[in-house]
Amino acid sequence: MARRDDRERRRGLRDALEGGGPQIMAASLSALLHYPSQAIAMHGRRSVLLLPIALAVAPAVLAQTLSIPALVVPAFADLTIKKRQSFGTASSRGTTEVLYLKGARERHELLYEQPGDRGFNYVTIMQCDQRRSVQLNPEATLYSVSVLEDRSAQLRPGPPVPEGQGADVTTTFDAMDTGQRRPAGRYVARRVRTTVTVEPSPGANTPPSTRETDGWYIDLPGLGCSDAATTAYLTVGEAVRPGGLRDRHHYKTKGAASRGYAIEETTRFTQTGRTSVDRVELIELSEHPLDSSLFDIPRDYRPALPQVRGGYDMTKPDTLANRLQVYWDEITLAARAIFR
Repeated sequence: MARRDDRERRRGLRDALEGGGPQIMAASLSALLHYPSQAIAMHGRRSVLLLPIALAVAPAVLAQTLSIPALVVPAFADLTIKKRQSFGTASSRGTTEVLYLKGARERHELLYEQPGDRGFNYVTIMQCDQRRSVQLNPEATLYSVSVLEDRSAQLRPGPPVPEGQGADVTTTFDAMDTGQRRPAGRYVARRVRTTVTVEPSPGANTPPSTRETDGWYIDLPGLGCSDAATTAYLTVGEAVRPGGLRDRHHYKTKGAASRGYAIEETTRFTQTGRTSVDRVELIELSEHPLDSSLFDIPRDYRPALPQVRGGYDMTKPDTLANRLQVYWDEITLAARAIFR
């Protein structure tokens, strides 16, 4: 019986994610976490220690459920899409994103806007034909290069996730194609409404929540140098105190309409009586020819400083003095850990 329940749970989650299309989020995180609706290629790493709370999250379930996408080399027609995403009220932070596509390459420009701040601009270039991604910091005129690895032949489903023994929590996915269509250049945009409802039983760690998304989507196969039909962002978790029991999560699917790349979207997320509204607004969609230089490293840019533990410091150039400082900082940290 336990094995059958586990199969049913995974089948429900798989159907919801694979059918629901890009950026489905079941956000029912009872710890104070905010997960952006779009993954950022250039990112900083943060480690947050929550004591005495142990965070139980469901990405392990996701890894078992979805197939691993393989690398592909797309052949895009020239395309420019500019849109703005706002979070919460008009005075809160937002981002302006520009996506450029040409042949086997794509360029993402992101401008982060903060109230009273001039914002930060970052650029990611995906060179699918060379199996690499390039990060640019225009303000510091620095770049870094990362190799794109095809993990489809390397990764395998992990061991079964232990079933929780606590209260039941049911997450229901419903993605409905309204049948409405509209032209977007050479593409045809479709309107899809998605609802993710989290319903915990009494005593559950996970709070109740509802996420309603109404958007227009187009298909851009090969985006991100990937053959993935779905880009799923799953944030399903709970804060479990020491000695507490993890919730038993169940997943259901009502509708599994296909989505795609969002050109317009409105998302309302309600949890514990509070509602936040995120919006994606299309500013421009152009099919004018693009200069190939947009998808290469500018000649006046310098390599960014590599870090000892991996990654790059995109604010500092790769110089001998900076490298020596990085090594010295690492030695100092190691010494403090040994002799404290």
